[in-house]
Amino acid sequence: MFLMWIVPLLLIGLVVYAVSGNNLVNVLKPAASRACPHCNQAAQDDWKNCPHCGQTL
Repeated sequence: MFLMWIVPLLLIGLVVYAVSGNNLVNVLKPAASRACPHCNQAAQDDWKNCPHCGQTL
């Protein structure tokens, strides 16, 4: 009986994920207050190096 709910819930989840345009991942990321001067990617305040290019921040 419990397994009957798994398939519809997975389908609804996939539809929501597809409609959101994969923006759900961006919602879960913490907001960065600065950007790397080399690659212009978001960087957190406590980072010493950029995780994308390795530049010292």
